[in-house]
Amino acid sequence: MLTAPVIDADELETTAETPYLELLPSPVARDEPTEAVRISPLSPSPVPVAHVVLPAQPTARIHWIGGFVDLRHPADLYADIAAGTPNLVVVDARYVEAYTREHLPGAINLPFRELDETTTAHLSREALYVVYCWNASCHASTKTARRLEVLGFKVKELHGGLETWRKQGYPTER
Repeated sequence: MLTAPVIDADELETTAETPYLELLPSPVARDEPTEAVRISPLSPSPVPVAHVVLPAQPTARIHWIGGFVDLRHPADLYADIAAGTPNLVVVDARYVEAYTREHLPGAINLPFRELDETTTAHLSREALYVVYCWNASCHASTKTARRLEVLGFKVKELHGGLETWRKQGYPTER
């Protein structure tokens, strides 16, 4: 399956004296030099600079700041949960206190700050992980999804989070 190029959300945003967008090819090896291509906008005022990394292979994904491309609609996720779809893991990215108060049926709690190779060692690499947080403006699920993907998991993000899930009338657990 072909996917889109990478825009790395972990890059720090800076303001340039001369506004431009810098395009960097994704190197095959880390020590391989890259050549930047600068694109100047029509506006003469300073604008934020973004580093855009083009994929070395077609397995890359887009990571916009605050958004994760592979979204899962609540109706589709509910249908999968109700059908008992195998290898599906629902992940609540919020703090444990919020998870304890209310979460999606069968969800596990994996807050972003606690994710690393050790804390995810028990998780299946064959499963699809659907991550959510409070709502569309909360970025905990985006950060958790990004971290899981970097650790080698298949990940999607629930569109609209817990807020949209509840508004559409789907059940939660307490």
